[in-house]
Amino acid sequence: MRAFVYTKKGYIEEKELEDVHLSTTGDTAEEDRCACVLKPVFVSPCSSDAHTVYAGDGPRRPDLILGHEGIAEVLEAGDRVRDFKKGDLVAVSAVMPEPGDIYGHAGRPFSAAKLGRNIDGMWSERFKVPMADANLAHIPEGLSMESALMAVDMMATGATAAEEAEITEGISVLVIGSGAVGLMAAMSAARMGAWRIYMIGSDRNAASIEAARQFGVDAYISYKDGRLIFADDEAKRLYRVWALDSSLHKDPRANYTGNPATETMFAITGGEGVDAALICGDGNKALIQASDLIKYGGGRAVNVSYMEGSGTVELPIFSLGRGMSGKSFKFCLSRGGRTWTESMLKTAAELEKKDALSAPGILVTHHLKGFDKIPEGLKMMQERPDGLIKIMVETGL
Repeated sequence: MRAFVYTKKGYIEEKELEDVHLSTTGDTAEEDRCACVLKPVFVSPCSSDAHTVYAGDGPRRPDLILGHEGIAEVLEAGDRVRDFKKGDLVAVSAVMPEPGDIYGHAGRPFSAAKLGRNIDGMWSERFKVPMADANLAHIPEGLSMESALMAVDMMATGATAAEEAEITEGISVLVIGSGAVGLMAAMSAARMGAWRIYMIGSDRNAASIEAARQFGVDAYISYKDGRLIFADDEAKRLYRVWALDSSLHKDPRANYTGNPATETMFAITGGEGVDAALICGDGNKALIQASDLIKYGGGRAVNVSYMEGSGTVELPIFSLGRGMSGKSFKFCLSRGGRTWTESMLKTAAELEKKDALSAPGILVTHHLKGFDKIPEGLKMMQERPDGLIKIMVETGL
């Protein structure tokens, strides 16, 4: 079978590998009774795939097949699989926690079965999903394939950030990162009743900016120079007051890196900052920004963003209240598994019926056709041309 595998930093290669089937003998025979073999129908190269290939250390074994975000057709089902059968079109959970472990760690780093990381992914003509009844999900009737595809990873990760931050009605939320995960985090915060939602993100991607409006963001700030790209009347009013009265400007020690977007956030929140920060992009610097901007006495930051490198992350002592700020930090892998994925699909279906422009499917800005287009899609996710949020590849297999 054809498959795309990581070969060395900056490269993936199409290889001919042995076909995947359910085993009836040998070490995996018992596991495979609960597994399914599938073919990918729609896939979406992810920024984490791009990190793996272009920036990270890569997989730890040769010929690991990449890809973890997709909709697939069941080709074989083990005799102990109850809820899925040959021919079913299903959503595949990108993260597959061990039973009873929604966080995907079970006391060890990345212990969840992660397609394309510690088990073979879906960029092949056939791939296997263990514990199929726990990791595949039925797609609601009528839901677009774009929204279904975005639900399995982007929506699942953004919603994880909002859930872990314990968003409740009436609180203020900052989302750092305007990619697909950040947009889904904003959408989730709005659904959970956040009073005001701010986003710090790219100032050059009109598609992301418009999506932020659709998903309930009240003020959008350029991470580069701190400009208000758009804002509601209250944010504009506070910004004008701040601009005219320098006595309102925050103590510079409260903006550890002198970040202009941080200064703008203090301006439009009246110097208070926010109750919760959802870190969905901008690398390690975003953690410092969140530390500066979450409120003393209970502000919380949740990171679901990939951090590159193997060094350390520095946090500013002043905004930590010299160790006594009452602020909290969480570092989360996306929740996964069937229950979580089906809840995302159900929400996506409800949103799509209400207003298609507020459903996760609008994240798909580019379509490619053909299994051989997967490397092109991956390269696009690395280079991020203007107007790109997410790509859907229809494999045609």
